Amino acid sequence: MILDVVDGKPEGIEKFESVIRRPGETRTIDPREAARRVVKTMSFVAPQLGVSPYVQSGGHVGIVNVPIWMWVTDPGAATTGPQTKRAAIGGVAIEAVGTVERIEWAMGGGQTVTCKGPGTPFTKAMADGKSLKDMPSSPTCGYRYAKTSRCEKGGAFTVTATAYWNVHWTGGGMQGDIPLDFSRSIPLQVTDLRPVLVDPDGGSSTPSVAPRSCGN
Repeated sequence: MILDVVDGKPEGIEKFESVIRRPGETRTIDPREAARRVVKTMSFVAPQLGVSPYVQSGGHVGIVNVPIWMWVTDPGAATTGPQTKRAAIGGVAIEAVGTVERIEWAMGGGQTVTCKGPGTPFTKAMADGKSLKDMPSSPTCGYRYAKTSRCEKGGAFTVTATAYWNVHWTGGGMQGDIPLDFSRSIPLQVTDLRPVLVDPDGGSSTPSVAPRSCGN
């Protein structure tokens, strides 16, 4: 093997010696590479999404200006954290702890809601005896649509939730952070309630209103 000589010392000798080792010796690797390998063995899954339009709607259709609740239906170590993994790779012992920093909900109309946790599930009991105007807002993760989804592709908003993780690792005298994100999308139709006119004789009728143009 031919080596360059600089200031009387052959360059490349340190790299050469790091490859040659006695039988049975453990070859240590860069802790950062060991951490990346450990993180690859961890289980991360995009969360399943719960979105409550007005739950008494048979078609599960959202209504303009009525509170929407958003939450993760399968919270756990793989979806909302935390989770910990310990392993030794290449002679380096690594501990990696993954936590979800936030979940960002893109509501499909150009608006995004940032929630710190998995959200609060909505139940039908919360709507019992309440009119639309009295529907409560989510205490942890909610939204109100200001327009219908009629002009959206497929007649529905695409709601996308992205869980942003941070995996903090330590080992080999070093530490660091590895960011990850996982997304899932669902369609959500949002409509207006059409006004009902009541005449003095006790009859009622729904006025015929021409749909607004969606434009270009």
